[in-house]
Amino acid sequence: MPPTPPKNFWGPPTATLDWCEINYEVSPFIAEFWNTLSNLGMIIPPVFGIYEIIRMGLEKKFIYTHCCLIAVGIGSWAFHMTLLYYMQLLDELPMVFGNVLLIYQLAELRKSMKKPVNSTLVFACCVYAFFFSVFYVAFKNPLIHQVMYGAGVVVVLILDLRLVNYNQCRTCTKLLSAGFFMYTFGFGLWNIDNQLCPQLTQLRTKLPRYLGPMTQLHAWWHILAGYATYIHILFEMHARSHFVKPRTQITVRYFGISVEPLYRHHND
Repeated sequence: MPPTPPKNFWGPPTATLDWCEINYEVSPFIAEFWNTLSNLGMIIPPVFGIYEIIRMGLEKKFIYTHCCLIAVGIGSWAFHMTLLYYMQLLDELPMVFGNVLLIYQLAELRKSMKKPVNSTLVFACCVYAFFFSVFYVAFKNPLIHQVMYGAGVVVVLILDLRLVNYNQCRTCTKLLSAGFFMYTFGFGLWNIDNQLCPQLTQLRTKLPRYLGPMTQLHAWWHILAGYATYIHILFEMHARSHFVKPRTQITVRYFGISVEPLYRHHND
């Protein structure tokens, strides 16, 4: 007979957070099955995005942005699969690092590729990321991460609105609005999952088993936030094309939408 798999493969949780999904309910090898699987929403679209950038010869710097989203997805997968503290850091630190990269790219989006790197801004972003990492690891308080990440999201949004106001691009406005709606809706589900966990857990006991995954609101947060971030990267790429060639257009592709060069002149 094959050996019996351990009940809790990764041992007792050591993370500072444990979400509203019963641990090891679906698989003895995955602590939070649906919260883990849903991270594919942060991994598959940016992998496709990288492929599209290479295929169409667009600016390579946006590959780094896609890679940051992939890193968050992989880190979150590892965290929810194990609920171990050092895996939690693989989830949470890249979230802040990704924000820092977005802030830098948005602040410099209108610059020509021939202009030198803004070393002062690069230094400031690196210092912020470094001191956040040291402070968070030292005190291990999830609220520190949530506040610092949230502050970064606010800065990104301010830079987004400044950019849209500057270039008056209808497509950019639509992309930003779609991403903002998805992200905000996902954040609302994240809060409901946190605040109403006992009620959600009780609801799952009354539903048919195949409907239970639909109530995993933290998993929906992963899917919605992941695709919203993917849309935001497309927003950056399209907005960038107003300042450097080639101009781009939004097209429907395998994972919903993509950006491709527009070789003939069209009004946006």
